[in-house]
Formats: sequence, structure tokens, C-alpha cells
Amino acid sequence: MNNRTSTERIMAERNGCCPTPPHTEAAIPRRTGTGMRVLALAALTVVGLAGALVAGTLPRLRQMRELDTATAEIVARPARVTVATARRASADAARVLPGNTLPLLEAAIYARTTGYVKRRLVDIGDRVQEGELLAEIATPEVDAQLEQARATLLQTKANLVRNKADEVFARSEENRYRQMVRTGAASQEEYESKLASSRVATATVQATAATIKVNEADILRLSTLQSFEKVIAPFAGVITARNIDPGDLITADSPSTGRQMFRLMRTDILRVFVDVPQVFATTIHRSQYAVVYRREEPDRPFTGTVTRTADALDSATRTLRTEVQVENPDNALRPGMYLQVKFTFNQKTAPILVPSAAVVTRTKGPKVGVLDDRRKIHYRPVQLGRDYGAEVEVVAGLKYGETVVVRPGDDLPEDSTVEPVPSPK
Repeated sequence: MNNRTSTERIMAERNGCCPTPPHTEAAIPRRTGTGMRVLALAALTVVGLAGALVAGTLPRLRQMRELDTATAEIVARPARVTVATARRASADAARVLPGNTLPLLEAAIYARTTGYVKRRLVDIGDRVQEGELLAEIATPEVDAQLEQARATLLQTKANLVRNKADEVFARSEENRYRQMVRTGAASQEEYESKLASSRVATATVQATAATIKVNEADILRLSTLQSFEKVIAPFAGVITARNIDPGDLITADSPSTGRQMFRLMRTDILRVFVDVPQVFATTIHRSQYAVVYRREEPDRPFTGTVTRTADALDSATRTLRTEVQVENPDNALRPGMYLQVKFTFNQKTAPILVPSAAVVTRTKGPKVGVLDDRRKIHYRPVQLGRDYGAEVEVVAGLKYGETVVVRPGDDLPEDSTVEPVPSPK
């Protein structure tokens, strides 16, 4: 049978036609069974995907409903805000203010006589005592003028002796001619001539005596200038500047154009000037104690005393110029230093302090959110004092013990009900 089939197939190919495939009747039923299985598998897949979709969607829908319910509860719940209690500051408030240091005494030493520097005995950093010799100035011209004045004085005194003798002779002549006029031995004109000569002699004696005083005054002036050849310290202190050397020409009585010889400072007591703000200006008084220290060494304080104030505030800065004197025996502090001065002020009425974050700025000025008994927020205008960084003073508009909202923000309008949360310490 196979040979017959093969022969028929060959003959068909030769004749140009395709033979009928073998087993055609059997193949058709087999292809129909495979399609049914594919359809069944597809249906099962669709059913499985639908079940998985339903199984994943239902919990998600349930979760969304729960989330919407929780969101609604949160929206309905009052906002949680941080609150703080307005507290009263201590009546004894310590404030640290910056101060500028100056010496107790300071002098710029100039020459009072003209000459050349003969020698100098001190330099910068040297400590001197009152009356100690600092330098010497050679003044040959002043020395010569002094000798000339003394010689002139001697000459004038000699002239005074001669003039006094002339006065005695003139008076005797005047007395003799007075007698001769009485007896008629001399005329009245001759007597008057002798009288005038006597008066001239007396005036000459007086003029010579006055000249002697002038000469003595000139000698005193030149002696004083000669004493200025020795430059001495007017007070005890330290030399902070030296601008001369031996041989330098020194011109007297010209501080604007002349050379400053030395600068002397007294540093055993220092003056610290502090600008006290207006809020504490009325609490500053003389003999008040203050603590002075360097910012680099806060653990080494120095005790100071308020010696004087300006008694008037600077209109530009609204501060009171205050002087504090500090003992400085070991020279631990230096003039020109920037020091910290700590005052303890005793205020009659202690201010209210609130956190700085509780103050909100509005168009009508600063305000503070205050909670009432029903936990509703009310924005109250306040007047602020000093700002200490984390806290700020409230001068007016708030009472001690009231509850304020910290960082209320813009989403809390007036009369909002909130849930207070105490601020952490």
C-alpha cells in the first residue's frame, strides 16, 4: 500500500498537481481538539487574572477608606502647637557691655627751650618716677643770654649807686640855694634850677631801681628756660613713645610743628569707658561696682568702680557715657584694650520674658499669640524691650504667667482652637 501511494504521488507531481495528503480525515479531528485546549487555558488565565485583580484591589480600597477616615479625624482634631509660659526676669540683671581702656593720666612731653639734645636717659617701655630725668638739652644761646642779663644787672646796680650820689649832691645844692635866696645872695631863678636838678636826680634813681627789677625778671626768665634743659617726668608712669636722639634740634613753644619728645602714661590705674544703654542708664551711680575682664581670659576678673558719668545720653546712640576705674598694679591690663564690663542692675520692676519665636511681626507691629481658657489663640500687640537671642523682653501688652504660642505661623488665624504642647526646657 505504501508503494501504491508513493507511485501515485510521483505521478501527480509529474502531472503538475498536488495529491491529496494522506490521512486527511484523521488530521482534521486532531487539530480541532488542540484548539479547544487552548481556549480552555485562555479562559482559566482570564479567570485567574480577574481573581488576582479582585484580591489586590479590595484591600487597597479598604486601606484608602481607612486613610480617608484618619485624615478626616486629623483635620477635625485641633492643631498641636508648642506653648510656653511668660516668665518674669530676675530683678538683679547682669549685663556685659564692651568698654574701651585709657590710662589714668597721659602726657605728650615737648621741649620748653630751644637747643640740641645732649642725651636721653629713657626709651619706650621704661617705667619712670615723678621728677625723674628723661633727657638733657644743650642751649648755649640761652646760657649766653643769661650771663649777659646778669652783667647788665650788675651794671644797673652800679648806675644806681652813682645816681643816688648825684641825687644827694642835687638835694644839697637845692638846700644851699634856698638859704641864699632868703639872704639875697642868689636869685629865685637859680634856686628853681637847682630844685629841678634835684628832682631829676631823684627820678633817675627811681628809673634805675626799676631797671634793676626788669633785669632781675629777665634773669629769672632765662634761668627758667635754662632749667628746661633738663626734661623731667611730670608723674610716674611708662614711656610709650620716644621721638628724639642725641644731636636732634629741638624747637620750643611749637607743639603743632615741633617734635614730640616723649609720651608718658600712668597705667597702675586704668579708665574704662562704657556706653550704657538707655534702659539701664538710670540705674548707674557713682561708687557702683563692676567686674572687668578680657574676652580672652574670662576667668580672670578685675574689680572696678564707677567714678563718673556724663549725666546726659548721647542723642545719636541713646547711651550714657560711663567711666569705670580699675586697679592695675601688675600691668595685666594695657591701655587701648577692648574689655568686657559686667554690671549688675537692680531693677524695680522686672520685665516679662518670652521665647523670641513667640513674637510674630504684623503690619501693625509685633504681636504674641496668647491662649485663653478655652484653648483659643488670640494675637495681642506687645511692646518689646531688649532682645537676648533666645528670649526677648515684653515691656507692655503681656502679663506674667500667661501662655503664649511658640512659632504660631500664618496657618493659625485668630480664635483658632489648638492643642497645646509644653515647650521642652
